[in-house]
Amino acid sequence: MRENLAWPPLDVTRSTWAERFLAWPGSRLVMPLAMFALAVAAFAVHMSGAGAHPHEMAAHRGAPTRIIADQRVGPYVASVWTDPEVGSGPMYVMLEAADGQTFTPPSAVRVGIAPVSGRLPEVLHDAHSEPMRRGARFMTDVAFDRAERWTLRVLIDGSAGGGQLTSQVAAMPNAAAGPFVLVLSLLPFLAVTGVWWRAAVARRRISALP
Repeated sequence: MRENLAWPPLDVTRSTWAERFLAWPGSRLVMPLAMFALAVAAFAVHMSGAGAHPHEMAAHRGAPTRIIADQRVGPYVASVWTDPEVGSGPMYVMLEAADGQTFTPPSAVRVGIAPVSGRLPEVLHDAHSEPMRRGARFMTDVAFDRAERWTLRVLIDGSAGGGQLTSQVAAMPNAAAGPFVLVLSLLPFLAVTGVWWRAAVARRRISALP
């Protein structure tokens, strides 16, 4: 006659932790739920950077790159810095006086971005001034919703004069949603699957006991 294998197993000293867990009545419910939750989490990580709306994506704060260097615009010499990753993040416009002139801060700085492909209209962002000892720095948040080339316009207005800068920037895929992170997010799911397989083998071994 087969003995009752209720929790705990009869031979606890020789049973593995997988066998003891398997003998728990709730194991059949916990393991499938855990695997489902991990699979959903991995899918969410993958989708966070693949076509998500920019306002739904986490802001990135990587090292900024200078995409416009020392360009003359009106009475200013301007440089533009940003971190060109998919998602939303800061863009900085740095201004200094040209030709040794007295620096007069501009009254308004705006940044416009639009895909080179023309699939979206240009979006203009008002930049706000930040304290600087020399010259001026203006910052605004911009959003790239896709890894592609974007047209960048910087419009400067003020009593001393102004002008416009135009350039292009290539938005890169967000590293936080890359394939490597996707693989890492799947590792717990694979580990739980391995545990479930080992437990299933243990169940068959226990069932075969006389």
